[in-house]
Amino acid sequence: MKKKDLLDRIRLYVLISSNIATKSVKETAKLVIDGGADAIQLREKTMSDSDLISLSGEVRGITTKSGTLLIINDRVHVAREINADGVHLGQQDMSVPEAKEIIGDEKIIGVSTHSIIQAKQAEKDGADYVAIGPIYPTKTKDYEPPIGIEIIQKISEAVNIPFIAIGAITLENLDRVLNAGASRVAVCSTIIGSKDIYSTAKQYKEKLNVTQTHG
Repeated sequence: MKKKDLLDRIRLYVLISSNIATKSVKETAKLVIDGGADAIQLREKTMSDSDLISLSGEVRGITTKSGTLLIINDRVHVAREINADGVHLGQQDMSVPEAKEIIGDEKIIGVSTHSIIQAKQAEKDGADYVAIGPIYPTKTKDYEPPIGIEIIQKISEAVNIPFIAIGAITLENLDRVLNAGASRVAVCSTIIGSKDIYSTAKQYKEKLNVTQTHG
């Protein structure tokens, strides 16, 4: 399947970090996938490469069976090693062209952006999608000030690649985010830090599906 087709299918994109999840990374991955996650991103900032290769290799087995996209945060060599579907880069990480040199053109490359200027630059550099946020104040990325919901309308007019809204998107404010023009959301702690990971993921997916149907 082409990258564009894979990205078009994404509605619920879940970030998994072992220091936030209430269960093991493998168990969390299974639960969010069963709950309806279309893509998961493994985000382990402090784990060694060898440990991450081992862990993400196991998660890769789970995502392959379910047909869920597996994206590795930042560690391009790890993504290549375990044949992940792609990699997600921050503003301080390596450039999109450098990442492509390592994992190849057929893999998905996403970029975290915090402004329209950064989003347009990421598209120009060859990114396949951008995450835009934080929409609301978030503890996960407390060093980035929230950029507000108005950016969603602006980004849909500014870039031609898929964008994923991120940043403290809860079940309570999800409708507002979707009504502003987002069709894809990335969620971390609200899902993986909940007591019932499966049910929380399912609630997000159901709301996203309703919006998609009506849209």
